[in-house]
Amino acid sequence: MSLLKSLSLILVIMYGSLLLGEQVFAQDSEAKVTASTDVEATMKSMALAYKQAMVATNPSNMLSKVSKLKQLVASVQLVQFETDRQVILQQGLTEVQAQLELVKARLNEDDMTTAKQQLKKVDALKKQYHKKRSPSIWELIFGSD
Repeated sequence: MSLLKSLSLILVIMYGSLLLGEQVFAQDSEAKVTASTDVEATMKSMALAYKQAMVATNPSNMLSKVSKLKQLVASVQLVQFETDRQVILQQGLTEVQAQLELVKARLNEDDMTTAKQQLKKVDALKKQYHKKRSPSIWELIFGSD
């Protein structure tokens, strides 16, 4: 069961990475994305862009903050993490990018209410993957399955 789970995760990540690679350069062509050299600082910038997007009062301002957030996420996606964490972190980042695309689609339709609801899901994904990134002492001792 665990092997099947791992294989399916790897396939999802590989497929997502291929799609994302196309999206990063096709949709964020206004700025070339390079790998983050300081992931912690980039994560802080992502938190700031998220907060600024949530308090935006018009679609164009929110869209610019969401675009900035997408660019920051893309820069972290290019980072090579430790092999035991690479798959799960890339999966989380891919899900965040997909969610941000939904937010942008709503903003392009001037639907800020729905866009903000969808942006809240990005925060939920962050919390979910931060838990997976930093397992508890009990998970380290007894495993997660």
